[in-house]
Formats: sequence, C-alpha cells, structure tokens
Amino acid sequence: MKRRIISLIAALCCLVLFALPASAARPYENCIANCKLYDPDNLFTETEQEELSRLIRQTSDAADVYVAVYVLNGSEQDMTKSSCISYADDRYDELFNPQYGVDTDGVLLVLNLQMPASETGRYLYISTSGMGQLYYYEELNNPYCRCEQMMDHIVNYMPPGQQGDPNQAILAFCNDVERYAKSGAPHHAYTRDYSAGLYYYEKNGKLVSSKTLPLSYRMNMAAGLMIGLVAGGLTMLISFLVIKSSYKFRKSLSASNYISDKETTFYQRDDMFIRTHTSKTRIDTDRGGGGGGFSGGGSSHSSSGGHSHSGGGRSF
Repeated sequence: MKRRIISLIAALCCLVLFALPASAARPYENCIANCKLYDPDNLFTETEQEELSRLIRQTSDAADVYVAVYVLNGSEQDMTKSSCISYADDRYDELFNPQYGVDTDGVLLVLNLQMPASETGRYLYISTSGMGQLYYYEELNNPYCRCEQMMDHIVNYMPPGQQGDPNQAILAFCNDVERYAKSGAPHHAYTRDYSAGLYYYEKNGKLVSSKTLPLSYRMNMAAGLMIGLVAGGLTMLISFLVIKSSYKFRKSLSASNYISDKETTFYQRDDMFIRTHTSKTRIDTDRGGGGGGFSGGGSSHSSSGGHSHSGGGRSF
C-alpha cells in the first residue's frame, strides 16, 4: 500500500513538472525550439549549422532568455541600416513574441556579411526585447556600455574587407549573452521610447513601463548632476588659483625711460575709410548626433508588431 502511495505521488510530481513552462523568463515553451542559427544563404555547412544551433540553445538555457542568430550573405540585397533594424525586430517578434502586448526577454543578432554594394553592406544589429533591453544595455553616448562591448567582440573576428570567422563571432556573442544575463541589469538602467512617451525599467525582476521614472532614478540623476557641477566648479577654481600664482606682477617703468630726448621724431598718419563691409558666417550646430534623453539612459522603439525593442548596430 505504501509503495502505491509513493508511486502515485512520484507520478503526480512528474506531471506537475512537465506541465510547468520551461522558465518564468521564457514563458512560451514551444518558442524555445526557435533558439538556433538561421542561415538562409547556406554560408555554413550542415555540421556547422547543427553545432552553432546547439551552442545557441545552450546559451538560451544558461542565460534563461530567448536567443537567435541570423547570418545573411546576399539574400537581402537592398537592405539599408533602417531596414536591418526592422528585420531584426520583426524576426524576434515572429520567433519569440507570439502574444500581442507581451514582450519576452531575449536577444537576436543579425550578421549581414554581404560586401559593401549598397547603403549598408556588412552590418550587424543586436535587437533586444523585454529584460534583454537592460541585460544587453545600449546606453546613450557611452562607448563602454554592454551592447557596444558585444559588438566590439563580434567585429574582432570580422576584419574589414575580409571574410573573417563568423563561427568565432557567434561564439563571442553567445559568451556575452550568457555573461551579461547572469550579471543582471546595471543599477538604475532604463530606456526611453520617445514616440510612445514611456520609460522602461526593472521592477521585481521584470521590465515595466511608465510615463515617468521612479523617484529613486530621478534622485540618482539629480545627485549625479550636482556632483558634476560641484566637481566642475572646483576644477575651475583650482585652475584659476594655479594660473594666478604663476604670475608675479611688478610695477612697470614709465615709458619716458625708453625715449631718447635727442633723436626722437614723431609722425602722424591718418587712415580714412570710405566704406565698411561686414561678413557673417553661420556656425552649423547640427552635427548629426544621437538622440537626446537623460544621461545614462538608453533608447527604445516599437516594432511593426507593437512590441518594445532596443539594441545597437554597426558597420564593419
């Protein structure tokens, strides 16, 4: 009798385990099978495709986020930078965002290896979704942010004008995906969707949106601004004191000491101007820089499917 009860309990536990989704961060179990390499132009051998897909699946399991890689080599002939961004976002939505209004946590890499024959040429883009927007953070005007570091590691294996080693580039990408996910989101990291007027930030391990940032975020920005102003003021004061101390003012001699009374002749000359001309030159302040926003914040946008994405791209 006891054996039957134990067997029944074990069977019920198994049913419960199999009934649960794979993870809270990957709520759609059937989408996990989409975590793999996509090679529409058959750049890789069948063995390489299998090995890279296995690597991507293992990375997805270890990082507990959805992961996919697209490698293009001519199938998208007229792809521009903007269309590459849309392509990456749309592919992610097709693979991992089956429910409207629900953004899953993940990242997708598009590696376009076509040699420069169009606006984009060789170009890569990393599309992030859900908490992936913070794990793989693209911070405005920060060359050392996580997304920039990920792109640095990828292009290390893809020298300009050479075929490079896309296998190693994908391996470097997967290493960063796992490492940053396990590190968690940076402190007070957030992104802003200007078109929607929303901020995205972490709350209880989830990405949430709001029209304003929490008070702690705003206090942190105000403190940073105050520290910057104080540091700047001190720097100016110290510079002034150092420069002032380097000058020793002495009483100057009268000009009469330099004039010879015997051999001095004075001449008077008058310049008469009959007209004046003033030229004006406009100083161009439009440098084509990045978007605005608060220092330390990232930028997000909405895909054609209505999902929120962030990310970064680079020509190589």
